[in-house]
Amino acid sequence: MSAALIRKLSQAQERLRTGDVMGAQFLCQEILHRAPRNPDALCLFAITHLTTGRVREAVPILEQALAAAPRHGAALENLGLAQLMLGEFPAAERALRGASALPGAPASVYMRLGISLLNQQRHAEAERELRHALELEPQNSDIHLNLGQAAGHLGDNAAARQHFETVLRLSPGQADAVFNLGVIDLGEGRLDAARQRFEHAVAQAPRHADALVNLGIVHEKQQRLDEAIGCFRRALESDPALAQAGNNLARALALQRKFEEAREQYLATLRIAPGLTAAHEGLASACLALGRFKEGIAHLREVLRIEPAHLAALTALADALLETGDLTEAESIAQRAGALDPLAVDPYSVLADIYLIRGELERAVAILEAGYQHTDSGSLLGKLVFQLRHLCAWEKWRAAWPRLSAVLERTPGLVGQFSLLCEPTAAAQQLAYARGWSDARFGPARPEHRAQSAAPRDRPRLRIGYFSSDFYSHPTAYLLAEVLELHDRARCEIFAYSYGPEDNSPMRARLRQACEHFVDIARDPDDLAARRITDDRLDILLDLKGYTMGARPAILARRPCPLQVSWLGYPGTMGARFIDCLIADPFIIPEGRESFYSERVLRLPHCYQPNDRKREVGAPLTRAEYGLPQDAFVFCCFNQPYKITPEIFGCWMSLLGKVPASVLWLLEGNRGAIANLKNAAQARGITPERLIFAPKLPLAQHLARYRVADLALDTFPYTSHTTASDALWADCLLVGLCGETFAARVSGSILTACGLPELVTYSLADYANLAHRLATDRPYRDAARTRLISAKATAPLFDAPAFARDLENLYRDLAGDNQ
Repeated sequence: MSAALIRKLSQAQERLRTGDVMGAQFLCQEILHRAPRNPDALCLFAITHLTTGRVREAVPILEQALAAAPRHGAALENLGLAQLMLGEFPAAERALRGASALPGAPASVYMRLGISLLNQQRHAEAERELRHALELEPQNSDIHLNLGQAAGHLGDNAAARQHFETVLRLSPGQADAVFNLGVIDLGEGRLDAARQRFEHAVAQAPRHADALVNLGIVHEKQQRLDEAIGCFRRALESDPALAQAGNNLARALALQRKFEEAREQYLATLRIAPGLTAAHEGLASACLALGRFKEGIAHLREVLRIEPAHLAALTALADALLETGDLTEAESIAQRAGALDPLAVDPYSVLADIYLIRGELERAVAILEAGYQHTDSGSLLGKLVFQLRHLCAWEKWRAAWPRLSAVLERTPGLVGQFSLLCEPTAAAQQLAYARGWSDARFGPARPEHRAQSAAPRDRPRLRIGYFSSDFYSHPTAYLLAEVLELHDRARCEIFAYSYGPEDNSPMRARLRQACEHFVDIARDPDDLAARRITDDRLDILLDLKGYTMGARPAILARRPCPLQVSWLGYPGTMGARFIDCLIADPFIIPEGRESFYSERVLRLPHCYQPNDRKREVGAPLTRAEYGLPQDAFVFCCFNQPYKITPEIFGCWMSLLGKVPASVLWLLEGNRGAIANLKNAAQARGITPERLIFAPKLPLAQHLARYRVADLALDTFPYTSHTTASDALWADCLLVGLCGETFAARVSGSILTACGLPELVTYSLADYANLAHRLATDRPYRDAARTRLISAKATAPLFDAPAFARDLENLYRDLAGDNQ
């Protein structure tokens, strides 16, 4: 190259050093016009492209330089740098190894080689190259920064911290060093220290997206979700392509139960990073929380396509398939999940639910027993205890219940509330359990979910909604139907929101006719169902399910109505922040007992339970046709087997022993319960043949059976509810036993409202004595039955028109209080 071109090259280098990139580029072009293969000019020309961000254009220029001079050290190093900037780390490694093999390679070559190895997760090799660079330039802060990252990846936090602190001595306030020290603090659980580091890094570099993301993670861990969301949003503003920020933002929104926003953010994140497993998993979770099962299942399948052994996705998919009724695939998926990790709790739980739905109770109990044995899980123990109740397997129950009770003292919200109503729990315990259960699943109700009523104070009609899955041939419908028909349309506009089955029964047709608006939301996801209710601008929404099977409290947790009231379907407090009131009566919740309920207690004047006077009692068959002895005294109890406790059953067996030629007529449950009850009778000296089991029948035929029974017996502590009203409506006396909880006082309320308070007892001994007297004192029993038959025409329990007016007055007072 001529002296003139050498001078121009020197001038170009000086201009680049002083920041005159365009001048350097112009001079390089002049040189290359005369010497197009000059490697020094090509290399310098490429560097001007790197400096101006035209990285990809620089690569072919550097390759031309190396074609002319394969051992050109600067060209090799800058090619490696360009490939680093493009994220092409193996290619960068090849170029930088070529540069490092040349004599006199500078520290920057080894540092950049170390960086290429770091990005390929080859941390030990990276550390070796970076130490070589440090030997050449011990005071280079960039080398210390990268060595700190290598040490951190190798688990040597002390060395990493030392390198980052050295960076800060050499370059005070260096944002990346402060950030990395924060990462170490975060990994070691020092959240306050980490937060201070990340805040310092952001103060030094306000658009440091990684620092903003990690600051958001700290806020999230410290339960400051609003601050976390703000950090994640700022990170996305700094780097819209940062998928981690988008995923974390979506997760934080989901933690605030803003599932629609979370879903949208997950979708936005997947547009940036379609293969991000965490985003598919989070999106599936948000969709399932919204009741969008089809969409959630699709994303769970995508997670499993990417990671076939993803345990959480397998379990969630099994559960979602269970919810949609695909039991066969749900079972297969749950078994796969269990095989992956025999210590995982959820696969056992899902399998047990599948077997219960199929009616395979013994198989469900076996899987719960195995699951509890392997995992020591309190939630599995809770399910097991309840199913042992269904089986009347009392010896196993006696062993399991004390363990569960101890678990619940430590973790009140671990077990479903409905299953605890039949256990020996006090009202205060039930409140604690219910609050724990609700808060764990739904969290606090958010103000933005509270709908605003459109009703001015002087609007003539209240808009009342009834929310249930039981608007078909179901016990709740049998109680409620006439009240719906009797509502004063001048006072109330009635909406029914049904998410249960369409059974095409006469009851379903009757309920449709009774309501001005019958809205089927069975196939609607939760967000759409809640929006439909909100759009109807109700004044009051009545939940008729609580925590019973098939309930959808997640819809209520979205606050579709300003006043949400629990009534009729669930005998206890829900402990939920989204349920404002509970309808009871003066007997069920006496004055002074309100503190045991999270809701504001509202009282109807007589009984909280309505009754339908149109319930038909069929013509009874003969005792022989029912399989009953013709001349026996027939005690009956048609409650579900899980309500039968060993103490109550022992009392019944004592009665059979004291009343000759008597039998006990029970509702036919599962085969295991029948066998266990017969064995328990035998163990108490009663021949099993004295227990007779009644199959399930349509309502009218079922009620007819009471006409051939002599005396109905209550269960305890979960007393007779609809069953009590059925017995009284069919002219059969009932002996009640009353306790302190809601479920333990319902039969007492019903008997009192029927004008028969003398049939309510308050101890097991009094219960046994009263039942014995009614069984053996015929005149006393006949007199009581005469009072029952005459009371049916006048007792508040069966006065449906008065009940409807009392209920409307309660609604009117409640809506007035809320305005």
